[in-house]
Amino acid sequence: MHIIGGEWGWLAYWKASSHSAAFLADLWDRHDALFHPDGFPNLSTVRLKWDEVEKEQTEFVSSLTEETLRKMFPIRSGQLSLTHLMQHLANHSTYHRGQVALMMRLLHAEPLATDYHVFLLEASGAYATRH
Repeated sequence: MHIIGGEWGWLAYWKASSHSAAFLADLWDRHDALFHPDGFPNLSTVRLKWDEVEKEQTEFVSSLTEETLRKMFPIRSGQLSLTHLMQHLANHSTYHRGQVALMMRLLHAEPLATDYHVFLLEASGAYATRH
């Protein structure tokens, strides 16, 4: 839920017209209400939320232009481009997926592949389930 909530939060931030302190406080309040663990009692509810966020992400990415990728956003005491923030989001999610894979190994379970090239091949249908 942390990964999904992070992806939702960044997307909401990028789509917002204002990035004031009041907006940020409201964004965190909405995040905490939408992604409270009690709201996701099983894998099915997590998948539904993930599908919803992924649909919004796809729509957002499909609308991007070179100009919008260069748009600067206030972050802490500086500014970063949308391009760099999108790279940050990918790194954030990858970092936590790696943590989950490690926890699974510590429990003697075999985690799913987390390599990006495997994702691309699986999405194209060109990758066998065992490699």
